[in-house]
Amino acid sequence: MEMAMASHDSITITVQDPPPPSALAPLENTADSSKEDEAGISQPSHTAQERIPQIFEFLPKAGDHLLRTQARVIEKPCIYRVPHLLREVNKRAYEPNVISIGPYHHGLDLERFKVTEALKLSCFLTIFEENNSVADKIVRSMQRLEAQVRECYEEASDHLDSKEFVEMMVYDGCFIVLLILGYADEDIFKAIGVLREIESDLLLLENQLPFFVLSELYRIIAPEEEEVHQLSHHVISYFRNCLLFHLFDNLLPDKDIKHLLHLVHSCHRPSASGIKQHQDFKRRAASKPTSQRKMKFIGNATELDDAGINFLGAAIEKMKDQKPGIETEFDIMFTKHTKVLMIPTLNVYDCTERRFRNYIAYEQFIPCSEPTYFCDYVLFMDYLIDTNKDVQLLRKSGIIENALGDDEAVAQMFNRLMDSVYCSPTEFYYIEIFGRMTKHCQRRRNRWKAALKKKYFNSPWSHISFFAATVLLLLTIVQTIFSVFSYFDK
Repeated sequence: MEMAMASHDSITITVQDPPPPSALAPLENTADSSKEDEAGISQPSHTAQERIPQIFEFLPKAGDHLLRTQARVIEKPCIYRVPHLLREVNKRAYEPNVISIGPYHHGLDLERFKVTEALKLSCFLTIFEENNSVADKIVRSMQRLEAQVRECYEEASDHLDSKEFVEMMVYDGCFIVLLILGYADEDIFKAIGVLREIESDLLLLENQLPFFVLSELYRIIAPEEEEVHQLSHHVISYFRNCLLFHLFDNLLPDKDIKHLLHLVHSCHRPSASGIKQHQDFKRRAASKPTSQRKMKFIGNATELDDAGINFLGAAIEKMKDQKPGIETEFDIMFTKHTKVLMIPTLNVYDCTERRFRNYIAYEQFIPCSEPTYFCDYVLFMDYLIDTNKDVQLLRKSGIIENALGDDEAVAQMFNRLMDSVYCSPTEFYYIEIFGRMTKHCQRRRNRWKAALKKKYFNSPWSHISFFAATVLLLLTIVQTIFSVFSYFDK
């Protein structure tokens, strides 16, 4: 039996040669008409459904020698399971709602994924009916990558034999590529109303396919495209309007993209000037004692307000024009001269917690040398928010836009987001701002001035009262002086 060596990036695997093309009977296009089910989904014709499995027949089935036993891999897994302690805080945040991608949730809830499994089949049928040879090429290509793909997952996928695993790669991968390229039938998504849920599910930590699988399918399905790197731009365009923060195309990784979540995460960064300022601060702090480099703890928003710190928030588009140095939602600014904490507006929706949790879970697995901007941002907000009063203050300042309608719900969300999450106190991105705010709050005169301002200048009537009191005091002083002079004149 002949053996062939295949490689992809830094991974080297040994796989068994697939059967020659002659072993697979040619498949002819079918002219049978498709039918629609009650949900409005176009179902493949019976003839097509019967003939599709033929292109998977050469794959090993359960009990056969699996290709992965021949693999020799030189790379760590890149698609992880959510750590147990994180999952216990909010299990639902890490589980797909409408579509399963990859082996972790495959076949676990057939009823929940019934509609989207039909969509996957419909997408592959589109390729199958247009060109049988392309469909055959896709299956054989995925079969060659099976061992390599299995090794990308932290948890073994022994519950799927070779045939099941390759079918999963084919159906899941083709669906994602056609969806991102805009080839999928939009009427289908309008009929079942799950488009937004699908977008959200595709960015879950456990719901991923390796990106090289999508790249290979993209190369086969859309060979007319200029280069495979264009797929990254298609991905960013697809997700641009459904994310927490703005994405930046210029941050696209050139290589070594692990999966969709990694790609989208890579396009979220503070401004270049903000990153440089942080790095300069770390260099200066490196010469100081360790005790001076540790993160200083700050009070919540209400306490900071009592210490004379003001809050200012605005949509990122507006703040970029008005405040130099603020270009992304991660850019937070505070100077001792202005005494104003400026934070771009965060819109809090029903899906916000789920998005934050999966970015944070992903950051628990990246190397210690790499920044964890989402963890640091959420930790900053967690310090500001303890109760609904803090949320109310931030909402009135324009820092939070609460679409949940309940300030207490937002407070509880942030109070739990960092449970069981590791965040380096020395690598914390906002450590310099924390230090400035702490110094401000430690000065008694700042607290006294803030208290005086709240007591006597808290409303327009307070200004009038203070002015009247001042005038009355001056008149009293003048009258006393005249009385003294009058006494001595006598």
